Amino acid sequence: MSSLPPSVRADLEKLQELDTQLQQLLLKKQQYEAELKDIDRAISEIEKLTPDAKLYKAVGTFLISVNKDQALQDLKDRKELLDLHVKTLAKQEQMLRKQMSDIETRVNSLMQGGSVGAGAAPGGG
Repeated sequence: MSSLPPSVRADLEKLQELDTQLQQLLLKKQQYEAELKDIDRAISEIEKLTPDAKLYKAVGTFLISVNKDQALQDLKDRKELLDLHVKTLAKQEQMLRKQMSDIETRVNSLMQGGSVGAGAAPGGG
């Protein structure tokens, strides 16, 4: 990589940074989506209960008694927040992928255009 021009090296470093950011973002998005599935299952099960069923909510190290409507509202509020986070992360993912694609195109163009040298091969990342 030392035979590469500074601009190409900088682009490859930026590409690695973006890839790391993308991996972190995808992990967070996956965690939110898993929590959304759990919430959907919980909502489904709570809706099957009778209105007078005993429900408990974990608050720190305590279990607090809640009614069915309150439990459903808490879950729906959390679901709404998670949906918003997932949408935001999806937009960020799209922007990161575009940036990465633009950099890859620029690096490939420079390398194929002969400005790097005939023996240079693109670095993976």
